[in-house]
Amino acid sequence: MSSSTRWLSHSVGDTSYRLLNLEHPTIDEVVMEEMSTGIAVYYDRRWSLTDFFAAWLLEHPDLFTGKRILVLGAGVGLETLVLGRHAAHLYINDLSPVSLELCSKQLAENGITAITELPGLYQDLQVPDVDLVVGCFLVYNRQTRTAMQAFCQSHAGPILLVNETLADFRSFLTSLDRPSQALFSEDSAKGYLLPPVPARLA
Repeated sequence: MSSSTRWLSHSVGDTSYRLLNLEHPTIDEVVMEEMSTGIAVYYDRRWSLTDFFAAWLLEHPDLFTGKRILVLGAGVGLETLVLGRHAAHLYINDLSPVSLELCSKQLAENGITAITELPGLYQDLQVPDVDLVVGCFLVYNRQTRTAMQAFCQSHAGPILLVNETLADFRSFLTSLDRPSQALFSEDSAKGYLLPPVPARLA
């Protein structure tokens, strides 16, 4: 991959996208500068698992087409492009201001403009009225496990989670007080759908 090219073409199945080159000097510089301030951010480096999830989404468009979608910890992930191209509105959340800025630029480069940035910790969000929440590779230690537990307890709507099968993610799943439906398994990652929690009768 050439670091001199700011934009890269990338295909998922028969669909083509324009991706920011995270190795480009001007992009790498702002990322490193932000990380030096103490914001621990993990940027999507085009992992094979991300490609797999993006392809899986394209095979299941009924989950998100025409819907309002919130992506937690969006980073500059490829999945935001797949979701955003088909969603009625896309909300992107991240702790990192630089990440949100780059994600918005990447979405705009692909003609996706119906977006709203929601900065900050996802467990502290005032979640807008959305049809689906998506979280990718967000549970990897005790702190992130606790954060996701808090979010899932406070949000009653459907949640699609994709994660590597780390010990903390397995512990998170067993701690849930709501059902989860296994959707797929690929290499070291699994996808789960947490259906909406029925409203309690008064």
